Amino acid sequence: MASASRSCDHDHAKVQRAGLLGLPPEVRHEIYGQLFCHKPSPITLGVQDFFTRWASFQPSADEPQQEPTFYTAIFRVNKAISRDALQYAYSANSFRFDKDIATFSNLGTIALASIKTLRVYKNTWLNSSYATTFWQTINHYCSSLELLIVEAASHVLLSAMPYLKDFMASIPARQAKPRLILDLTVLDRHFSFDFPDREYQSARQDLEGNMADSNGANSPRPQYTYVMRLPRHVKEIRFVLDMGPGAFRALKGALEEATDLFFVKSDDIPPVARDGIEGRGIRHCFTWQETGV
Repeated sequence: MASASRSCDHDHAKVQRAGLLGLPPEVRHEIYGQLFCHKPSPITLGVQDFFTRWASFQPSADEPQQEPTFYTAIFRVNKAISRDALQYAYSANSFRFDKDIATFSNLGTIALASIKTLRVYKNTWLNSSYATTFWQTINHYCSSLELLIVEAASHVLLSAMPYLKDFMASIPARQAKPRLILDLTVLDRHFSFDFPDREYQSARQDLEGNMADSNGANSPRPQYTYVMRLPRHVKEIRFVLDMGPGAFRALKGALEEATDLFFVKSDDIPPVARDGIEGRGIRHCFTWQETGV
C-alpha cells in the first residue's frame, strides 16, 4: 500500500513539474495562438500618425477593423514561460515600424530577437539621430529577422539605387546575401501626380547622377549612408513602392543599361500585404540576381 501511494505521489509530482513548458511545442503554440492574435497585416509598433492610420484603413462589412489581441498577463507568470510566450508572440506576427523609436527600442531583447517580419516606411531613410538609432537596433538586436519590407518614396529609392551594388559587395564572401526585390506598382493615370515625360527626365537625372557618384566620380551622397546601414543578416529585403509611369520607364531603362545592377524581371514573386488603394496600377517585380549565383 505504501509503495502504491509513493508511486501515485511520484506520478502527481511529474504532472505538476511538466506544466505548460512540459507540453510539446505545437501544443503550446496552439495555446499561445489563442492569446496573441495572428493576422496578415502588420501590427504597428508605437503611436500611429495620421498617414499610417489612413493607409491601413480598409473597411469591410464582413470583417470590421479590430485591434490585435495581446493577453500579456502570461508574460508575468515566470521567466521561463515569459521567454517562451514572447518568442512566439513576436515571431508569429508581422510588424510595422512607424516613427516611435522609444517603443521599438524598449521592446526588450527577447522580443526584438524574435521578430521575423518588419515593415518600415520612408521616414526611416531620413538622416536623423532617431533613424540611426533604429537601424542600429535592427542590426544589433533583431537577429531572427527574415523579411524586411522597406516602403520608400520612388524618388528616394531611385536616388539610392546605384549604391545597392556597394551594399551587396560589402557582405563577406562566405555569408549568404539577402534576396533583394523591387516590388513596384506602376500607377495608372488616375493616381499619378506628374506628367510622364517630366517625371521620366527627373528620374533619369537622379539615377545617372548617383551612378556617376557611386563609381567614384564624387564623394558619396547621403543615400549611400541610407543603403549601407541596411541589415546584412536578413533573408530578404523587399522595396515596396508606387511610382508613376515616367519614373518606371527611367528605372527599367537604367536596369537594362547598367552592368553592375543585377536586377532581372521576375513574375513569380508572391505579393505581401500592402497599404493603400487597391487597383491603383500594374505590379512589376525585379530580383537581384548576380551572374553565377
